[in-house]
This record gives sequence, C-alpha cells and structure tokens, in this order.
Amino acid sequence: MATVYLKSQTGRSLLRERPAVPSDPAPYVPSPETIKKAIAELTRLGFTIEAQGATLSISAPPELFEQVCGVTISYEETAEYDPERGQAIKRQVYRSSQPVMQIQGLGDIIEGLTLAVPGRPLDDHKP
Repeated sequence: MATVYLKSQTGRSLLRERPAVPSDPAPYVPSPETIKKAIAELTRLGFTIEAQGATLSISAPPELFEQVCGVTISYEETAEYDPERGQAIKRQVYRSSQPVMQIQGLGDIIEGLTLAVPGRPLDDHKP
C-alpha cells in the first residue's frame, strides 16, 4: 500500500507541508480532473485504487512499485517499545530506497508516493 500525493488546485502540498491534521483541507484538494487522470494512469500501470480523497491509497506487489518508480523495496522487521506491555512489539514493514517515490511522466498530477506505515492492530492494545 502507498499514499499518492496529488497536485492540489492551490499549489499547497500535503507532502511538503505535512500538517498532522490540516485544520482546513480545502487548500490541499486536487481538481476533479487531476483525480480522474491520476486514477486512470495508476490503473493503467497496474495499481489498484483502494481509496480516494485529497490523496489516493493504492496497492500493488512490491515489484510493480520497483518497476514503475525505479526504487528498491525491502522487507524489514522493526521493533517499537510498548509502554503498556513493557516490552518491544515486532512488526514487519516494507521500506523504499527513496522515502518519496516518483513516477516518471506523471509529475504534472502526482507530487510523490510514500509507502504506507502499517498500524498496530487494536487487539495489540489489550492488557
């Protein structure tokens, strides 16, 4: 899974500005034409559109991201400390050789793509 940051109508960028939660999403919204073109192009390239809004969520095998974005995708195990459990929780995550991936030829509609960071399942919070 990855998040696709689309060019907004105003030129403001969720990718560059990265507000945790924008108080007003309007400046970051892409035009309907940008959304339509991005969906068509990403689908043509073989990606599955999972959700759409100010950004798109897409999925595909790691090999497709490597081929289309010219990156190397690796699979790593990470550990983060869970203070509630008093121990480290291990997770497996995909990493890209480029934190922000690009698709050549789509720079007019797509600012960049970032691999999604998996969340912790809710049952991980059980005591």
